[in-house]
Amino acid sequence: MTVLMKIEEHDCQFCGKKAKQFCFAAFCCESEECVDKARLERGGPGGHMKKEHGPIRIDEEK
Repeated sequence: MTVLMKIEEHDCQFCGKKAKQFCFAAFCCESEECVDKARLERGGPGGHMKKEHGPIRIDEEK
């Protein structure tokens, strides 16, 4: 079974205009500014971090 996303049925998550694309796990319009916001929210160009959780603390074993 194939499931298709109908992007045009969604609004841009950042400005509210009609979405034209799905990039960085977000529905976006064609605005470069909105695409940049989606990229930053996703965690940068690697896209593997949805939200920033702060630095990872590593304790040395005693």
